[in-house]
Amino acid sequence: MKLIRILTLAVLSATVTFTTVSCKEEKGPAGKVGDKIDDALDNRPAEGVRDAVEKVTE
Repeated sequence: MKLIRILTLAVLSATVTFTTVSCKEEKGPAGKVGDKIDDALDNRPAEGVRDAVEKVTE
């Protein structure tokens, strides 16, 4: 009974770990180009500051 609990916990931990790692969002070349296009078309005030903050937090 104790072995079943340990195995269940190990399987759940592995599942959560692999799910978390696989959900990491990385932008490819098309995503980066899309961001640059969005930035070029966005003409709100202080947009440069927002872009700088986004670059720092990446």
